[in-house]
Amino acid sequence: MSAATRLKKQVSQTIERLPESSLVEVATFLEYVQYRDSHSLSQGVTPYTPIALGGLWNGITISDEEIDEVRQEMWAGFGEEEL
Repeated sequence: MSAATRLKKQVSQTIERLPESSLVEVATFLEYVQYRDSHSLSQGVTPYTPIALGGLWNGITISDEEIDEVRQEMWAGFGEEEL
């Protein structure tokens, strides 16, 4: 018996033991996985493509005064509104 066959059997047995209330969630997840896999394969796209951000801020200088100014703007109205 292949590893894939054993795994399918294990998944099937696990699903059999789940309460009915969980079956909708399992079905939704399986549909998502099927969609994701078919979409990735048909588009030739990997699910995750890392992007290098090295040097993004290269040549930009931010002063302490600019940081203080932004902090004051950001926190200006904090705590003034009641929920």
